[in-house]
Amino acid sequence: MNDKSNKVTYYLKDDFECPICDTKFQKEEILSGGGRMNAGKLTDELHRNYKATVKFGEIFPLIYPVATCPNCYYSAFSKDFFFKKGDHNSLVFDIEKRKNAFKRIFPDLDFESNRTLKEGIASYFYAMMCYDYLGKETCPTLKQSLCAIRGAWLCKDLHRKFPGENYDYLAAVFYRKASFFYNRVIEKESTGEENITMVPHLGPDIDKNYGYDGILYLAGLLEVKYGQRQDPERRIAALKKSRSIVARIVGMGRSSKSKPSVILDLSRDLHKNIKEELEALGGA
Repeated sequence: MNDKSNKVTYYLKDDFECPICDTKFQKEEILSGGGRMNAGKLTDELHRNYKATVKFGEIFPLIYPVATCPNCYYSAFSKDFFFKKGDHNSLVFDIEKRKNAFKRIFPDLDFESNRTLKEGIASYFYAMMCYDYLGKETCPTLKQSLCAIRGAWLCKDLHRKFPGENYDYLAAVFYRKASFFYNRVIEKESTGEENITMVPHLGPDIDKNYGYDGILYLAGLLEVKYGQRQDPERRIAALKKSRSIVARIVGMGRSSKSKPSVILDLSRDLHKNIKEELEALGGA
């Protein structure tokens, strides 16, 4: 008999039915408690690392949030997965495009067995594609931001395990996507195109919700860390935009329940770093 106390995941009792191809499948979820998730430090990207334990080994909670149909690879966060027949018909016609998009990188994906880092990364990639077709009520740009940055984090985990396979390059691609999407979230929120207050958890990780301040901070941070540096004029313009975005956080001055000290301290450091780089580039 299997010892359930050693299990890391379980499958939901009720099947998911894909609204694209009608395939029924069970969604895997991570179990909590019992010492499974041994929380480590928070990174400057607001990502929570988890330490391996003797009993459970290394655990990656981020590989499970996205539901992926094992047949047509339609993917979305669980809350957004279902829609009425006839809606979003473009997703039906893009099945082969979707299935082939990641095949050269991960040719042996298996969404019917326990997930690995590869399925976790792929699920975020496919979800980024699918949210292009989902309605504004799902806040698709925000969801694409979350998919991109989480995909980058998982790629770094995979690179750490297999350093010779160029997964660090794949991480850089996800980071650039995340930078683009986070800036688009701010633009769409300001014009009313997307109302992110409809989303209860803005992430970016699954533990702490850093709210809109987290979005502003990451939009600035990702540009500073992963933005282009070949063109000095474009770099200066991008940094000035990032400085203005981050200033919206540090300008409030004090920490509060809605603005924890960690986000305020990180934002102050980031604002200082942007200022110093601008001075070095002659664009202050």
